[in-house]
Amino acid sequence: MKIKVNDYKTNEIFKFIRQGLNLTQNELAKKINTSKSSIEKYERGINNYTFETLVKIAKEYDLEIIIQNKKR
Repeated sequence: MKIKVNDYKTNEIFKFIRQGLNLTQNELAKKINTSKSSIEKYERGINNYTFETLVKIAKEYDLEIIIQNKKR
C-alpha cells in the first residue's frame, strides 16, 4: 500500500493502514498496546497519533515508513 499524505487527512491515513492490514480497531489496539478508544479517536480525527505509534505498527507488521522529498 502506498499513500500520498497530501491527498488525505491524517485520520484517514491511520484508518487506511488499519484496514489495509485487515484488522479491527480492537485487534490493532491490542497489538500496539493501546485502547480501542484511542484507535477510534485517531480515526475520527479527535486525537492525533504520534510518529511513535506509526513506528509501533510498522514494527509489528513489518511495514516500511518512507519519508522523501517530492520531485519538483
